[in-house]
Amino acid sequence: MERHSNFTFDSALEMKAAGLVAASADGDILDLGAGFVEGNLVIDLSACEIATGDEIYTVSLEASNVAAMTSGSVCLAKKVFGNLVVPMDAALSAAGRYVIPFRNEENGTLFRYVRLSTLVAGTVATGINFSAFIAKAD
Repeated sequence: MERHSNFTFDSALEMKAAGLVAASADGDILDLGAGFVEGNLVIDLSACEIATGDEIYTVSLEASNVAAMTSGSVCLAKKVFGNLVVPMDAALSAAGRYVIPFRNEENGTLFRYVRLSTLVAGTVATGINFSAFIAKAD
């Protein structure tokens, strides 16, 4: 049975507009509110450079209870693209939709604020091109 990942897009939950990332960067901070959230980080990858064999791109949904996200941050969801290391030794660079489930609760603590962080490592010429948004869990 084939399953397609279709989600309703809400521009208020957009974490990153389509575009190239060639250096590490943090996105804008989004306030999820005071309640529990269970959802999906949806990454639409259109290009991923792996030409030199050492490029690694880590896309993370970070969370905090501090509005400026200056302390108390945790990683709620993460996907690594590019040339991966053992035991994941195959390059993951195919264009497509990647869906990573998350919840804004860890060990009884709710995390209100989130942002998308992209860590870029290796010899990067063009980088990675993607968009990302949060969608309600099924």
